[in-house]
Amino acid sequence: MSSRAYRPYRPEEDFLAPPVTLTVAPTTPKAGEEVTLTATLTNTTRIALRDTVLYLAVDGAGKPSGLGSLAPGAKATRSWRTALDADAEGEIAFTAHAVFDVHRNGSDCVRASSSVRLPNRSLAGAFDNKGIASDELFTVADIDGSRSALSAQALASVGLKPGAEVTYDGVGFTWPDAEPGTEDNVVSTGQTVLLSGSGSRLAFLGTSTWGEGKGEGKVLYADGSEQAFSVAVPDWYGAHGSAAVVVPYRLLPTGRDDIPVSLFVFDVALQDRELQAVVLPKVSDGLLSGVPALHIFAMTVA
Repeated sequence: MSSRAYRPYRPEEDFLAPPVTLTVAPTTPKAGEEVTLTATLTNTTRIALRDTVLYLAVDGAGKPSGLGSLAPGAKATRSWRTALDADAEGEIAFTAHAVFDVHRNGSDCVRASSSVRLPNRSLAGAFDNKGIASDELFTVADIDGSRSALSAQALASVGLKPGAEVTYDGVGFTWPDAEPGTEDNVVSTGQTVLLSGSGSRLAFLGTSTWGEGKGEGKVLYADGSEQAFSVAVPDWYGAHGSAAVVVPYRLLPTGRDDIPVSLFVFDVALQDRELQAVVLPKVSDGLLSGVPALHIFAMTVA
């Protein structure tokens, strides 16, 4: 810290956190593309912010800039131009983080953040939920926001072992090659997943929790055209007549629950064009107890 004189620090009078703003350009970058982060720190307090450092970061890796002393009412702006990783995918977080001394023996900080979502290179790359636990360690997963889970042993009893090749409704799927307690499905919130090839059907294997999973998605073709589609996937609870596979029991926070649960195949009839990507149905904003969510474990073009 600096040895310079400080105005007396009276937190009850002097200090409401000064704002820092952050902008990112372009607002919809692509993997490998350069982005410019611009942050402005405004000292709205009654004291000087001493030895101020402003950090600009992309996914936690960034660049510090020393701002020195920022007098009351002053502001400072810094920009940083950097390239996203060539293999970047999914959500990319941008952060502006300012650290400063507020009195001789203490410091404080403020932060602003933003994010963009790049296309995922595969469905597995989009996995963001741990839905499968083991019968021995049944609390390592949470498929519904209330600590319930699919059982790895129950899934294996119906042919769904990690990495298993299975066929339902005339379509072949690869079950996630994931150990219990690791990410094995994506909660469908409008993520974009890259695709290639062509076919007559885009089929999904999944299920819904807390009610029917309903939402709108899009197929994106290489020629720039789009095809909207909608889904309505039943809740997992019980043995449904329309299920692709019925799993004999599930796991609760208290252990095994001998109520069967169902997984379903749902699909989109494709146009005769080369594929580029799929925008998964926007069913929810994430996983919340009591809110319908659609879980996708596998996807294939047939």
